[in-house]
Amino acid sequence: MRFLVGLAVVIMAATVVMYIVSFWTGETLGGPVYSTRLALVLILLAVLILLLPRLGRGTLPWRLWLWITIAIIINVIPVTLEMINAYAGRNVFSPDLVFLFYLCVFIPVLVVIGVLYFGFRKQGFEFSHESLRVLPSMLIIVGVVVVVLIVPMAMSGGDLGVKISDIFALVVQISALCVVSFMAITIGKGEAGRPYLFVSLALACIIVQTILTAHIRLVGIMSTTELADIFLHIAYTLLIFAAYFQYEMTGPAAIKD
Repeated sequence: MRFLVGLAVVIMAATVVMYIVSFWTGETLGGPVYSTRLALVLILLAVLILLLPRLGRGTLPWRLWLWITIAIIINVIPVTLEMINAYAGRNVFSPDLVFLFYLCVFIPVLVVIGVLYFGFRKQGFEFSHESLRVLPSMLIIVGVVVVVLIVPMAMSGGDLGVKISDIFALVVQISALCVVSFMAITIGKGEAGRPYLFVSLALACIIVQTILTAHIRLVGIMSTTELADIFLHIAYTLLIFAAYFQYEMTGPAAIKD
């Protein structure tokens, strides 16, 4: 398990270097960047396979990690397709097909947020006063999304149904970002809270990446080495750490204690 975590850190560091180099090389490193993303996804999947048998069925951690595992298994498909497109230098697989698979990934991601939130409420927790300190920042982010994304989308041409669905997706994402931010501060404390903290941070990174990608597509400057995508690499790495801390908590030594 520690070897896998260490390998993930090395791959993440290599990814950061490649993104920096891509400022000068353009899309030349698109293939290798997607390769590191796929490697992180596969490492995360291996860690989850080691973790799930340790968790008691029916418990909040088991349900949480089961949905994360489902999302990651589905996620292997679009990441692989994008990697093939990047190495080929053309769309071997339709971007619409890739988007469809990513949409299938986003559904269990929303379920994970729901499991976290309702499990959080079921335990009788309330958002702490400390978590409300991020409220001004959240309001600023909401304002920026409205001005930079939602208003231009609403005023742009095109199919009305597509615009409504895009705007609705942004509203859901920004709402989810607020929820996971509040939960990260409230329950992500101490050793027992580490898995929840890293899961919440990973979810926040995924949501930030989707919001940034929506803006990039709106202005039409998408590339295979888009800097916004580094948030996905960070999210996978954070999930690996979250799974590792959950694994350590449910090991024989932890059970004995």
